[in-house]
Amino acid sequence: MYRNQNGFSYPLTLTIILAALFLLTIQLDQFISEKRIVNQAETVMMQEYYLFCSFKKTEKMLSENIVPDKSGIFSFTNGSVSYEMLPVAASLIQITFKTKIGSDKAISGYAYYDTDLQKMIKWIEKN
Repeated sequence: MYRNQNGFSYPLTLTIILAALFLLTIQLDQFISEKRIVNQAETVMMQEYYLFCSFKKTEKMLSENIVPDKSGIFSFTNGSVSYEMLPVAASLIQITFKTKIGSDKAISGYAYYDTDLQKMIKWIEKN
C-alpha cells in the first residue's frame, strides 16, 4: 500500500478545521454580544415603563385628592418603584422615584406636581 510521504492531506485538513472553528468562534462571540445588548435594552425599557406607570399612578392619586403616604412602593412583576414626596412650595410637591429591577442599577426620576393645576408640570429622569 502506498503512503503519502509528502504530508499534504493532514496540514490541509487541519487548516480547514481551524478556519471553521475560528469562524464559529467569531459567530458565537457576536451572538453573545447581541444577546447581552438585547437584554440590557429590555431592562432599560422595562425600567422606563415602570417609572412612567408609577408617575401616572401618583398623578392620578394626587389629582383625585387621595393623599398618599409621604413615601411608598409600587410593586410590579419584575421589580419595584419607590417614591418620596417632599413639599417644595405652597402649591408644589417634588416626587422622587427610584426604580429597581433585579440586580440591575437603580434609576431615578423626579416629578413636580402643582396642586393648583392638579397635574405634573415637570419630569426629569436621571440614570
